[in-house]
Amino acid sequence: AVDAMLMCYSQMGFDAYHARQKEIIDFETGEILDENKWNQIMSDKAYDELMYQNQWMRIRANIQKAEKEVKYWHKRDSKPTRGLCNQTIRGTREKDGATMKVNKLNIYEPSGWAKLKKMIEQGKQERFLMYLHDRKTWDDMLRIIEEYQDAANPFVEYEKETGDYLRKYAKKHNGPRIRQLKYLDGEVGSCIDISHKYGHEQGSRKVILESLNPYRMDVYYHAGKKAYFFVGVKYADLKFEKGRYILNEEAYQRALVSEKLIAASQNRFDLEELGYRFVLSFYRNEIIEYEKDGEYYTERFLSRTMPKQKNYIETKPMDAPKFAKQHLVGLQKTKSVKKIRLDILGNRFYCSQEKFILEVDAV
Repeated sequence: AVDAMLMCYSQMGFDAYHARQKEIIDFETGEILDENKWNQIMSDKAYDELMYQNQWMRIRANIQKAEKEVKYWHKRDSKPTRGLCNQTIRGTREKDGATMKVNKLNIYEPSGWAKLKKMIEQGKQERFLMYLHDRKTWDDMLRIIEEYQDAANPFVEYEKETGDYLRKYAKKHNGPRIRQLKYLDGEVGSCIDISHKYGHEQGSRKVILESLNPYRMDVYYHAGKKAYFFVGVKYADLKFEKGRYILNEEAYQRALVSEKLIAASQNRFDLEELGYRFVLSFYRNEIIEYEKDGEYYTERFLSRTMPKQKNYIETKPMDAPKFAKQHLVGLQKTKSVKKIRLDILGNRFYCSQEKFILEVDAV
């Protein structure tokens, strides 16, 4: 919109200059009608004054005023055919009754060496599988780190000086070369179990696709508790049935149980009896207005991706220049949650109540 205004003003300036030229030039014959005026008007200084200097402050003020009044339309993203998850394949290990993700780092890369060094300094050696299962190789690695502690990367320097490299421990020092270390990288959250594709028993969760992508967030209100409750819905919770996309009831039940709205033996039809009233659904890029600590905020909804953190959501600022990173907002004690609908012209309308739907948009 601002670019269009600049183009318009530029054209207006050329039109004004052309009108001034008509006073001294016969455009049909090319004859100069007034030579004195010609010399005055056709100078660079006169051109700049007419085109820019006399107009610039007024143009600038008008653009600034108009920019404050520009309205934006944010199209909500409710298309159900997005990617289900992060396509990164992870192995897993069981530790202390929890299923942990296994990640890797390359000890020859600056980022990999930096992470290894930091974890050792923080006393997190037990997160490395080598430390847990192959202590002799681990001790060999610590020896190299100690001997070449002044190097930017001890493993690179060790290879450069000796022609050898870190190997898996063997009596004759002929074990295979080690480039990567595996470590436990947090507990498995939402994921897709693909163990059966790698020869493991289905449901064993030995191999996973992690980080299921969020689809929408449902908001419930409990009048007795005077509190809002947020339920995250993922793309993996949808299913295609009879030519339409609908919410999988079993998956939604698991989400309600995870958010502690219902017991494992209950389903969404028990919510009303338990005192929960469905309020709104938020899709990506919809506008949310919420109260926090007595203040009201208007932001773009992004996702609810942390089911273990009660009522935490991610949002983005309304204005792109202020968008440095997502806002992580805890709304356990919020007193108000509303949706602001937008029409195609950017006009706003408050919405405080919607109807719960199983079928989702296919566009």
